[in-house]
Amino acid sequence: MALVGAYAHAQAIIDTLRNAGLVVGDGEAPRPAGRSEIITPCVVFHMVDGGRVDGTLADPDEWVDARFQLTAVGRVAAEARDIADKASAALAGGVTVAGRRVMRVQPIDPWGRVERDNDVTPPVYYSTQLWRLFSFPEVP
Repeated sequence: MALVGAYAHAQAIIDTLRNAGLVVGDGEAPRPAGRSEIITPCVVFHMVDGGRVDGTLADPDEWVDARFQLTAVGRVAAEARDIADKASAALAGGVTVAGRRVMRVQPIDPWGRVERDNDVTPPVYYSTQLWRLFSFPEVP
């Protein structure tokens, strides 16, 4: 996605998840200040390659088809599944991007299987899912 709308779209997704009461990490798992363990349960948000920005000659950034990944993280597998369900429900309720009409927010793939990450202390369980968001400018 072009930088022109990346921040606004990323922030709108993060805000939607936080407004649903979820703890959200932007690009990395949230951690308490000065500590190494991950705050759980949480969702980690990443913008990913694969989307596109297109439009007319007059407005080449008119349509945004953004791709992002969510990682649901929990202390146990059931907690990771629960946070995945809550994140999905939050996005199903819609995302608002200032000055734009969001036509679609949908998963590209189902949630992946829950896996244990032993590389962090204490270990956590996680599952990932790819999503897409399509938006265009609001018509006055």
